[in-house]
Amino acid sequence: MSDFQYELKDNYGYENVVIIAVGKSNLSNFNTNFTADSDLPMIMDEAFDYPIREQFSPYSGHKKLVILGYEGELLGYLTLNSGVNNYAKNYILEIIEDNYDQSILGDINGDYILNVSDLLLIVDFILEEIYDENADMNYDGGLNIQDITLMLNIILN
Repeated sequence: MSDFQYELKDNYGYENVVIIAVGKSNLSNFNTNFTADSDLPMIMDEAFDYPIREQFSPYSGHKKLVILGYEGELLGYLTLNSGVNNYAKNYILEIIEDNYDQSILGDINGDYILNVSDLLLIVDFILEEIYDENADMNYDGGLNIQDITLMLNIILN
């Protein structure tokens, strides 16, 4: 992973973001700032036709970053003249925040960890007859002992 991918994972909890570098067939001329200090997957785009770059036209080109969603839809693009700088990081983070839900099923208190605190909250919700979609571990539209059991099994494993 690149330093930026580690930052996305460690600082923001985004574990399903994949960054793939598309380089031209002559690696020695590829912008090393983009892949510096990383083991990014590298896809070679054969000179002089550049078929991969053509797939993302008109948003692609030299030093361009194209951002795609799960279904391959275009979410954004920008030019990386000096690698992944602060402007690029903020732009990418904004796109991720706007397009992806990072919630964890059962993480009722929103701390990105499924633990005993969430288990106690689900018990309180059941006793007070409060429904919380994020606590509904089996998606049956209600909270009960089955949800507690499922959450407990996840926590213990």
